[in-house]
Amino acid sequence: MNQIVSSQSQPVVALLTDFGLRDGYVGIMKGVITAITSGVHIIDITHDIAPQNIASGAWTLATSYRYFPKQTVFVCVVDPGVGSARQAIAVHAGDWFFVGPDNGLFSYVLAEQSVYAAVVLSNPLYHLARVSGTFHGRDIFAPTGAHLARGVVMSDLGTQIDPATLQRSDITPPVRQGNRIDAYIVHIDHFGNLISNIPLSLVPELFRRSPEERQIQITFPTLGTIVERRSRFFADTLEDGQPFMYEDSSGYVGIAVRNGNAARTIGANMGTLISFSM
Repeated sequence: MNQIVSSQSQPVVALLTDFGLRDGYVGIMKGVITAITSGVHIIDITHDIAPQNIASGAWTLATSYRYFPKQTVFVCVVDPGVGSARQAIAVHAGDWFFVGPDNGLFSYVLAEQSVYAAVVLSNPLYHLARVSGTFHGRDIFAPTGAHLARGVVMSDLGTQIDPATLQRSDITPPVRQGNRIDAYIVHIDHFGNLISNIPLSLVPELFRRSPEERQIQITFPTLGTIVERRSRFFADTLEDGQPFMYEDSSGYVGIAVRNGNAARTIGANMGTLISFSM
């Protein structure tokens, strides 16, 4: 097994959940981790994933994990199937480790990285003594992540499985037909900006053509909305409530409204169909 030996003096565990911060769930998970692995550096990616929204959690993880040090252990809990037949897993993919439910939450990671090993977390020695039916984040995922961070090898955590059997969400790529790209909104951020699944590498023309040419547009076929404006910077566009295209920091085409909410303005949701034409 290709087990990474950490060269870091301080192990890193990154947390991503849909727990919010109103209750004590996140703090409890951190307590479990630090009780097992002293000196661990815990980083919160977010705990504001919409409840049970696996697709949103998968996208947020996909746009985050590459910025973390090698050997980081990601403990990710968006788990509407807790207590069901879904498996609890750990995955060694690329230079990182991922711990969480096998429900599609790691779909982008599995598609982007070489997967060296995957295990079902079947060894109770690396769980809390009492495992509840509703809080596997505390009882299974947090302790497993802590043990991985302190150097326990994955093969000790449970039964090895074929990575090809792991659950993957249907990730529909954008489809280019001539000068048109059919795609979807895959994320809506805190500001209401709409993030599409069109990578900027697919549309190098986005800012090569002058905005005055009006030859590039995004259409929302089901909503009857057309966006033609483009801007590299939020400050460069008018504050008039009109949406515009921009290069999102995640590396994809986004739609925003300056000092406004593009999702509300357009009426779009995750999964809304768009058509990019040039």
